[in-house]
Amino acid sequence: MTRFPALLTAFALAAAAPLAAQTTDASPEPTLTAQGAELAGFTLQLGSTEDVVSGETFKADADYLTKHGKPEAAPFAVVVPLSGDGSYESRVVETPRTGLVKFVFSTPGGGLIEAMTFSELTLPEAEKEPRLDYLREIMLAVAVGQFVDSKPEASRQNIRKVDIGRHKAVEIFGTYRHADYGVIHWRMVGLPNPDGEAGVVALAQISEEAVPIGSPDDFPASLTGRMLESFSFD
Repeated sequence: MTRFPALLTAFALAAAAPLAAQTTDASPEPTLTAQGAELAGFTLQLGSTEDVVSGETFKADADYLTKHGKPEAAPFAVVVPLSGDGSYESRVVETPRTGLVKFVFSTPGGGLIEAMTFSELTLPEAEKEPRLDYLREIMLAVAVGQFVDSKPEASRQNIRKVDIGRHKAVEIFGTYRHADYGVIHWRMVGLPNPDGEAGVVALAQISEEAVPIGSPDDFPASLTGRMLESFSFD
């Protein structure tokens, strides 16, 4: 049980990362009016692959993790969606303020579409189902409490076990209102590593104005959802 504090710390870091931290420059955040203008009418067509021409593999391998001071974290890889028509841009932030790496999807005008942060997760090894049950309780009691309680008009809609690509995971999701970006759908996914204690927790934040999430079944078709479906421990 000595690993519990590390688990809580990893979730606290992921949950504490504000949407504004998705960029490392000093540009001011847009207002709601500016966000709408910068999106310029962009709407992600869920279920369509026409706006994705290909993907680029990003590896948070041992060299990357050591370089960024996280040698004990689990190496992993994801495929980052790229726009087929230039309607959005995909950006990697290798030195985020919190977590291991961030991915930001935005319009050419700077409107936020989606963002995802990957952070460390430490989970004691155990049988698969009890381990997922324990992860579920930790995410429910700690991660969501810290995340939802700090956001205006925030909600937690559900928590469930899911399949993410080839991996068993735990997913929690809900919404909150951001002062500059409007309604945000948040999705937190805990991914235990079947080969060790070091896993990964992913936090997606999705602009409702840009991505019409109607139900949890829409998450896999979002840009961050497509990226998560490609996730693998390296």
